[in-house]
Amino acid sequence: MEVVTITIGELTDFTGQAAPAVANITYVTQDVARYYNDQNLIPGARVKIAAYDTKFDPARELTGWEWCKAQGAEVIITLIPGTADVLKPFAERDRIVIAAMGANPDLFDPPGWAFGFSNTTIWSANTLWRWFTENRWDYSQGIPPKIGIVGWNDPSSVDAKKGAEAYFNSHPGEFDYVGAYISPAGTSTFKSEAVKLKDCDYVACVSGFAMPYFLRDLRAVGGMAPVVDLIGSMGSYRKFYSDLVGWDVLDGCLSTANSMYWGDPLPLVELLEEILYKYRPSEADEIIAGGNGYVGAGHMAIGIMEALRKAVEDVGAENFNGQAFYDSTENYSTALSPIWEGYPEWSFSQTKHWLMDDTVIVEFQASVQDLVTISDWLPNG
Repeated sequence: MEVVTITIGELTDFTGQAAPAVANITYVTQDVARYYNDQNLIPGARVKIAAYDTKFDPARELTGWEWCKAQGAEVIITLIPGTADVLKPFAERDRIVIAAMGANPDLFDPPGWAFGFSNTTIWSANTLWRWFTENRWDYSQGIPPKIGIVGWNDPSSVDAKKGAEAYFNSHPGEFDYVGAYISPAGTSTFKSEAVKLKDCDYVACVSGFAMPYFLRDLRAVGGMAPVVDLIGSMGSYRKFYSDLVGWDVLDGCLSTANSMYWGDPLPLVELLEEILYKYRPSEADEIIAGGNGYVGAGHMAIGIMEALRKAVEDVGAENFNGQAFYDSTENYSTALSPIWEGYPEWSFSQTKHWLMDDTVIVEFQASVQDLVTISDWLPNG
């Protein structure tokens, strides 16, 4: 049987501000594709990942899209939520599917040539706020928590800020919102923002890379508030954060995840650990220490490969193209893949182009110097 090479493009960041978290996402995408090739899990096809370094520069996203298209990509993975929004019209034009590992709700309304293999950051953040009011804050005294927002002005962060403000406005009396202090992308000094937010009970951060710098400056002016991460990236920066500010500063900070964590006794987590040590043995311990970037993105990479496998089964490797992936993915459910044992059942449809419908809450805990999952799976909303 002739083996067909199927190219999947990926717009990543190896050298920009997001690289400490994003590089591991690209590594696991490559490793999962290699595993599927080595195990012949997509008969008649081999998968090639063509990765383009956007350097976390929005001006390079369309250039990267055209580069991936020139490599023959029929599917292109995007990692930063705003990237998929910008490129959706080009996906429609080129009939190349966006497989988004980070997304905003607008990407799916109306449904088009983009599928989200993660949760949307705004929906996850809304789930976190709902959990927070029910489990973390004592309202018996009639005093709501004082909340502020800090972060950068890149499109993804601005969308997260708007999402939080919409939630606050729709839940009057639950939060004492003192305002947002948004800085230019790349800022690593937050002294004035720290002074303005030092009396908050919690501060919501909309930029993963910025969070420890803000916490450092907040503690310097006497502010003791933990951070609530609104984009679900905190876990991917675990070592970067702890090296910069220490576990005592991180203690109590909250985030969200759409995956289980290293060491959880589930087939998918165990498979990703096996893949990591198989293909990156010299880096594996460092990658695990770094946080949940590899294992979290691994869940999405498995989802993409399983959808790809279904498409090839439906039309044959020799007939695979973006349209085949589109049509088959609209009918993909995790119930078709036993590897998802222990997770909620998630699926796509003609009107629902995102996969994951649930979120878990995670917390930095100084007592164990690690991220800890502190909730069951919670429905988004």
